[in-house]
Amino acid sequence: MTAQALPYGPSFGLAILLPVTAVLLVSLVIAARRAGSVAGAFVVVALWMRYTAGAYHLYMFKPLAGGLSGNALLSIGVTAFGLLFVVRPANLALKWLLPVYALILLALFSAALNGDAAGGINAAVKYAYMIVILVAVFQALRIDPEARFLSWAMVSFLPLLVFQMLSLALNLPKGSEDGDGLVWIGGYNHEAAFSVAMMTGFLVGCFAKSAPRWVRIAFLTATFIGVLLAGYRTTILAFAPLALAVFLSGLTMSVRRDQRAAMAVTAMVAGVLFVSVAALFYSEKFADLAAFLADPAGMIKPPRDFDLLERQVMSARPLIWSSYIYAWAEGTPIQHLFGLGPESWEGVFKVYPHNTLVATLYELGWSGIAAMVTLWTAMFAAAASARGERFKLLAAHFAFFLLNMATMPFWQVEGLALYGLLCGYTIHAARSAPRPLFRSRRLISDARVRPSF
Repeated sequence: MTAQALPYGPSFGLAILLPVTAVLLVSLVIAARRAGSVAGAFVVVALWMRYTAGAYHLYMFKPLAGGLSGNALLSIGVTAFGLLFVVRPANLALKWLLPVYALILLALFSAALNGDAAGGINAAVKYAYMIVILVAVFQALRIDPEARFLSWAMVSFLPLLVFQMLSLALNLPKGSEDGDGLVWIGGYNHEAAFSVAMMTGFLVGCFAKSAPRWVRIAFLTATFIGVLLAGYRTTILAFAPLALAVFLSGLTMSVRRDQRAAMAVTAMVAGVLFVSVAALFYSEKFADLAAFLADPAGMIKPPRDFDLLERQVMSARPLIWSSYIYAWAEGTPIQHLFGLGPESWEGVFKVYPHNTLVATLYELGWSGIAAMVTLWTAMFAAAASARGERFKLLAAHFAFFLLNMATMPFWQVEGLALYGLLCGYTIHAARSAPRPLFRSRRLISDARVRPSF
């Protein structure tokens, strides 16, 4: 392992990375060929490339061309390829994408307003990446309503699982961000992005209905353990509703229809016990979260008013949030409305905002908050109207919402892939839901007076 050049996790050397990647590439080719559609194969390959690149962070984080890092060039390439060769233009007119387009326009406008065109372009490319993943998932499901391509998409997460297993086998952990232990992230740069990617794998396993039962259970178990081993508190907390929903629905649907009511009660009791045990096990790890929730308003105050103990609560997140909120408050009225520009925090603050709403307020102002909340609300509404898997979809969207409260999946490409995949599946499920048939009053009254023969 080598640790130079980066402040966080070390990386496996090329002597390990290259042969393991070559083996994983064989499974990728098989999965892509069997995905069933161009869109499905694109999703499989795009995810695999991103998660594999994460293991090469010592090389992919360095500028390669035009001042852009290897990861940035990869994201741009995937986005461009998807727009040119995969996404159908008609699907870009899906009504659910309107809030995303609003965020893109706001990012470009705020960047121009604050004299930082580069920040606006970077934000627009990230949202475009999410749109491409979202629409590709939607298109793949229209061709393959049983979501068979998601069974092959599980192959995309083998790099995460294999490299994490290697870090365990070789006893090569990383110190946690909180400084309270060791985490196992397979030579990746940081546990935040790694755990979000692993959570995406669990999400794929949730909806890979056509996979053999034992394969699906094994994959869900492996990604569940993977999230815990990554040790990132925000993801563990956000992950809980989705994991619980999968557990409850899995037990309930495993028996005959006439036994499901009784099994649902049993599953609820088991779920409560499971949550209670987890709460006891993680009580120390989340003790400061309880302290914050006891008086959240009292922890949002001028940064200079934080004492030494308050600066350590939740890995200093209340301090970070307050710093951004008070910096935004010192802006001009137009900046209150449209923000200080996307990614304008770089060079001003040492760390990113660690909360999507705080970041959006600082970068895009109240207009950005309105667009972001509209996006979340629209997707929650789509999940609520979905057919068949409404419970798991709602749990997944709630999990993503929690994730946004203490980290920034919209800033990470891994988080954008997670939300794009979730929203693509949600939109397809919502569009596939049966619609009630309405008859006009005139037709009904005609039927009442029309004689029958």
